[in-house]
Amino acid sequence: MSWLDVNWKHERPSKASVELLWRSFEVTTVTEVLPAVEEYLVELRRVYTNGGAYCARFHVNGNEDFNWFATRNRWDEMSFFSRLLLHPALVSALPQVAAEGRATELAEFSWGSSLTLDGELARALVLGGAYEQFKGTSREAKELGARVAESVFGDRFLDVVVFRCWKPWSPWFFDVAWDSTMLLIDRRLQLVTVLVSTDTD
Repeated sequence: MSWLDVNWKHERPSKASVELLWRSFEVTTVTEVLPAVEEYLVELRRVYTNGGAYCARFHVNGNEDFNWFATRNRWDEMSFFSRLLLHPALVSALPQVAAEGRATELAEFSWGSSLTLDGELARALVLGGAYEQFKGTSREAKELGARVAESVFGDRFLDVVVFRCWKPWSPWFFDVAWDSTMLLIDRRLQLVTVLVSTDTD
């Protein structure tokens, strides 16, 4: 079952069930390297010279109660964001970022859009960091952002939901304008791509 298939017969889980669902919540790191993502990270790290950028991908599997929320895009109602950011698999994949995470307190996510993802990625490059700027053109940044989106989910825009957080949910972030955490949730394949970045002057 994907997170696109809503089971309308399944009743909303109780508060007790929500807590229990995390005992069967499985997160597995995806080791496949996406060249376009790696190219983007190289450029973002160059412009965020005092900070950095990382990306990790995960396959997420939960029980029927988990799927009740996931299929309805009610992620915050089951504390999905903080649970994921504090999960051992994510801490292992992003130890520089998540080892001392405070996600439960500070990770506040808002909706983005897969349709404008390429532009958001390009914007980060073009605006640059505290001291460095993207050396290419805006069009080249936009094309790189499009390649990243293509490599992550192809043209399945409606399968993917995007969330952004601007708050420093771990000490790795500098608590300034360049803090960013992006979650790309592929509801068909049950994959979550996490992209984090920060810089400081």
